Amino acid sequence: MDFGLALNVIVTGIIVVFLALILLILVMTAMGAVITRLTGSKKPEKQIEKSSPAPQAAAPAPVDASVQVESGIEEEVVAVIMAAVSAMQAESGEPGTFAVKSIRRSREARPAWSVAGLQQNTRPF
Repeated sequence: MDFGLALNVIVTGIIVVFLALILLILVMTAMGAVITRLTGSKKPEKQIEKSSPAPQAAAPAPVDASVQVESGIEEEVVAVIMAAVSAMQAESGEPGTFAVKSIRRSREARPAWSVAGLQQNTRPF
């Protein structure tokens, strides 16, 4: 194989790859601009004014009594989960954004026999 031909193929390949990447960047930027114009959303402007007082958290929404709690879950755990949801809601600034419908334990990721097998097969020598 001729060295000049190999060098020509390599340079052409690199140029084609970078041109394709530049084209993809331009297409993604254009799509982002079009979607932004269609939805009318703007980037949030965060300006801190020293003279204005710190915003106070919104009053917590009343707890809905229809929250279904699985038996065996302590009341303190439910209170912590509800407080976390309330904090997220206060941070978002939109009332009614988050709601707790039910609280239940997650199932085991793997059966006990699977975990035992993994532990046995990954023990150090």
